[in-house]
Amino acid sequence: MSHLSSQTRSKLLGETIRDAIRFETAFDPDPFAGLSLPDAYGVQAEVFHALDQPFKGSKLTLKGDVCHSAPLFWVAEGDRHAFRPGVSLEVELAFVLGKDIATGSGPVTRLDVVDAIASVHIGVEFLRSRYAGGSRRDPALAAADMMSNAGYILGPLLHRQLLDEGASIGPLSIAIDGQAVFDKPATHVDGDPLKTVTVLANQAPLSSFSMLKAGQVLTTGSLCGLIPIGEPARVDVNMAGQQFVLSLS
Repeated sequence: MSHLSSQTRSKLLGETIRDAIRFETAFDPDPFAGLSLPDAYGVQAEVFHALDQPFKGSKLTLKGDVCHSAPLFWVAEGDRHAFRPGVSLEVELAFVLGKDIATGSGPVTRLDVVDAIASVHIGVEFLRSRYAGGSRRDPALAAADMMSNAGYILGPLLHRQLLDEGASIGPLSIAIDGQAVFDKPATHVDGDPLKTVTVLANQAPLSSFSMLKAGQVLTTGSLCGLIPIGEPARVDVNMAGQQFVLSLS
């Protein structure tokens, strides 16, 4: 595939990811290795728009000093959702913006980010890589595949004190059909779960999506790691004084 132009390879990758999402399949990403980051974000946008989903928020992650992002495929509330084969989940903190985070008019501080957040929730992210064997730790391939996002559930409201710098989330327990799969203190890979949002607000955009707007949901990383869900199940999440019981059927 190296003989194809970058534009043709990007178009083919986008079509293949789109079909893998629609038909719940996976494909070998190796022929697409070497994708540039700008091309990856172009693929990401094309795939998302082709699937005709409203843009309701983003997942964010730090790669060195740069924030990478992907749209959340869908965002929903409630405790009953359809089970999908091959899907795993992560429990996260979800932040709902009450107003825009103003960018481009000077440095954005952590306090500016906190001020823009209307509410904090338990978040449950569904993930399924469209690549057989994953993205090969390739940031561009990961971005093109929307960082494996397969949907997002906004759970119960949590206390705003979790936005305080250095705040402890406390214990996190997760059970699948009554069997404990995680029972440890919740920890965020960045230490501060708002660090990535602050970085995004201060960097040149990589994505064409209009992010950091009022009403959008932001999530910045797992508190538990990836948890496979092999069949329809009941998922019990206990965190920060709240319980969330999710039925996947």
